[in-house]
Amino acid sequence: MDLRDPATKEFLPGIGGEDDGIKGGLNGIDNGRLHFTNVRVPRANLLNRYGNIDADGTYTSSIASPGRRFFTMLGTLVQGRVSLDGAAVAASKVALKAAIQYATERRQFNASSHTEEEVLLDYQRHQRRLFTRLATTYAAGFAHEQLLQKFDDVFSGAHDTDADRQDLETLAAALKPLSTWHALDTLQECREACGGAGFLIENRFASLRADLDVYATFEGDNTVLLQLVAKRLLADYAKEFRNVDFGVLARYVVNQAAGAAVHRTGLRQVAQFMADSGSVQKAAIALRDEDAQRALLTDRVQTMVAEAGAALKGSKRLPQDQGAALFNRHQNELIDAAQAHAELLQWEAFTEALQQVADPGTRKVLTWLRDLFGLSLIEKNLSWYLMNGRLSMQRARTVGGYINRLLEKIRPHALDLVDAFGYGEEHVRAAIATGAEKTRQDQARAHFRSERASGQAPVDEKVMIARTAGRKA
Repeated sequence: MDLRDPATKEFLPGIGGEDDGIKGGLNGIDNGRLHFTNVRVPRANLLNRYGNIDADGTYTSSIASPGRRFFTMLGTLVQGRVSLDGAAVAASKVALKAAIQYATERRQFNASSHTEEEVLLDYQRHQRRLFTRLATTYAAGFAHEQLLQKFDDVFSGAHDTDADRQDLETLAAALKPLSTWHALDTLQECREACGGAGFLIENRFASLRADLDVYATFEGDNTVLLQLVAKRLLADYAKEFRNVDFGVLARYVVNQAAGAAVHRTGLRQVAQFMADSGSVQKAAIALRDEDAQRALLTDRVQTMVAEAGAALKGSKRLPQDQGAALFNRHQNELIDAAQAHAELLQWEAFTEALQQVADPGTRKVLTWLRDLFGLSLIEKNLSWYLMNGRLSMQRARTVGGYINRLLEKIRPHALDLVDAFGYGEEHVRAAIATGAEKTRQDQARAHFRSERASGQAPVDEKVMIARTAGRKA
């Protein structure tokens, strides 16, 4: 069905449309509207790939299951979310490749030498800014690989049950918000970490961020997607106890009450302190343990879902307005639980990927990076772990210190970690990632060394002040 006259390119009678105009980014993709007035759409042009309406008004479909039919029709959205997840991870990789390479070349301030300036990446704060985001990018990348595998399983027909399709939809809805928000945060932080040079369009941070800004909205608003995940978590939680007998349910309630008593009376914290024996080193070792990280991250998700489930119990039996009001009062906690669940999925994907790494040295470095990701999540939510009695104050104090130790371990491998993304200059396309800064810095250092050797170097202002003060004394 034609919309425009092939000769004049004008809309045909009864058809109109408007462009939405210039957007904040991604202007290579047009957005607009079409409208029709007294236009008859021929039956041959119905969007009836999966469902059809006969001349007598009878609806038929080649897909018998309503659930599978609905998911199939939404398949384009799921594919879009998978694509956006991958694109966001790729953008984070490109940004970190440029920023970390630049940070190994750009020099600023001579803190530890009278003659040599430090490279930016040797400053702890710079490492904190970039390495924590590098760790999250690796985690998001491994999670995306699992999402791709799930996507292929479903759409290839290898594993294509209703449950598989629902799992794919939930996984895509969980990972797309985290990766797109992370990409925006990473691009902004990398831009700032590169100073004024990062703001130049030739280095792409600003334009990439503008283009990716809408990723948090289209193919499903991130917050709405996390609410979808939260509802799935609640449904799974309810299903777990739907068919259990009273004895099983009673034991669960008793165990939950006992667990709450341990956490809230501080008995768990006391046990942690006794295990650590007041030793910072023992506390750090406990936190870097894989099982300990998994337990903390998993416990947070399970507790948040269980508390929300308990608060919403019986809401479906309430009048609609009261049920909606009850859900609304707990909406924020539900979305927080969904985000915690998605972060756990990323941590698990990273951990599973480590098992496939054959080279011991590579596995060691990637384990440090996985620990940095896990401990950064714990540090971000440290107030929750303290308020809910999951960590003692002694153990909580060691989180930041151990993160700083991991930064030092990762520093010598930073370039290798971003080079492993496989992006060359033709992919990054940022002037600051071409090695030009190193050439400039090396030329400047050679010039000043030559001046010092010849005795023609200007006297440092601080040295002059010190000499003047000495003569006056």
